[in-house]
Amino acid sequence: MRTGHVGAEYIEYVMRHKRKLVALPAPLRLGNPALDALTVREPDLAHYDEIGAARALLDPGVPTPPPGSTEEPS
Repeated sequence: MRTGHVGAEYIEYVMRHKRKLVALPAPLRLGNPALDALTVREPDLAHYDEIGAARALLDPGVPTPPPGSTEEPS
């Protein structure tokens, strides 16, 4: 109160500054009410978990010997 900084906006600014957070930009407005009213639901990322579980994943740190090689992986 001594400095004259009051209000929720100032408190939000201080909290964001201390945590080094960046405020989200305002939603884009195109000026067309039909376009401005469009919404897109957030994608379900669980689908990618299913894909990964269905495939055997290789450890990139273990090189695979070329076909026909007598070398064994270490």
